Amino acid sequence: MRKNILISGGGIAGLAAAKLLSAQGHQVTVIDRASSFANAGFLISLKSFGVRIMEELGLMAELQTASSPSEFVSFLEKDGQLIQHISYEKMNGNIERSVLISRDGLHHILYDCLKDRINISFNTTVSEVTPAGGKAEVVFSDGGVMEADLVIVSEGLRSSTWERYFTETRMEDFNTLYMGGRLQAEHAYNVGDFKIYIDVNKMLSVYPIANNEIAIQCYLRHTGDLATMKERPADLLHRSFGNYGIEVTDLLSRFAEEGLMFIDKMGMVDAPDLVNGNMVLPGDAGYCPTALSGMGASLSIYGAKVLSHFISKTPDDLRAACNKYNGLMQPIIHKFQGNAGINAASFIPADEQRLVCQYVQGSF
Repeated sequence: MRKNILISGGGIAGLAAAKLLSAQGHQVTVIDRASSFANAGFLISLKSFGVRIMEELGLMAELQTASSPSEFVSFLEKDGQLIQHISYEKMNGNIERSVLISRDGLHHILYDCLKDRINISFNTTVSEVTPAGGKAEVVFSDGGVMEADLVIVSEGLRSSTWERYFTETRMEDFNTLYMGGRLQAEHAYNVGDFKIYIDVNKMLSVYPIANNEIAIQCYLRHTGDLATMKERPADLLHRSFGNYGIEVTDLLSRFAEEGLMFIDKMGMVDAPDLVNGNMVLPGDAGYCPTALSGMGASLSIYGAKVLSHFISKTPDDLRAACNKYNGLMQPIIHKFQGNAGINAASFIPADEQRLVCQYVQGSF
């Protein structure tokens, strides 16, 4: 039976779920708080089952077209001294498949195949959800009302809806600030030859992805307030990397002034139950294993696939489908979040001794 499904949050998990559920014949509505989907985002590595599911969706050609070239990775000290140079293929040799792509590139692949097929409303959020005769009555921020058979909350890591309706859910803060984005500029770097600077309490990655475009990603150990840090990103970059070489400092200055930048603190959602009545959590809003797990985007897509699979099996019993989704996902989430916790301890060296150990062991 065709169901009326609301998806709050049009990110990767939300759009993947929309693609799968609309293909089953359900009436799918997506809302998002943004005024539009911008062409801005950091680089991600879509791996293994994430790539397989995109292929199943018939989007492999689009994925390959939007991917970024990736040939070599050079690990460097802050003065530019080479620590290790390795091919990207070798570094990911134990992974079935891996595609390097900007987050907005992956997002737009999903959006472009859906925008003319389902209802997508921008500048809209959930104000209230109330059970109503086996369904959910949803009031929107613009005053509109919708009766939904299922509400999929895919609003991302900092979802106000899961904070309100999934009260047992908690977010773990890794005390690591992430600054990433892209800079449109001519440069002298070799496209596809990445540079990663490893230092105490910080890491800087420079990805030349085209002759006129560079992706930049920084990770900083930081316990300060996120809102304050977002106010003066240029000062933070200067304090963190001001003693690096002129090539790096000039690049970061231009990035702060002219680039498209995203700033957030890395966190991980702990949700003992992904289901509450007619509401269900996929993607970052439900588990967000962070980039430290190595499977953040892939797990979001996988969760959408699992949820849609169980809905296809019992479309007339959505609660049973959601409970099966929750039961299958919890051990998988536990595994990847465990990987993220282990990696967090060694991801950025906390002192000179650990930095030296990483150099000696080559564990980057």
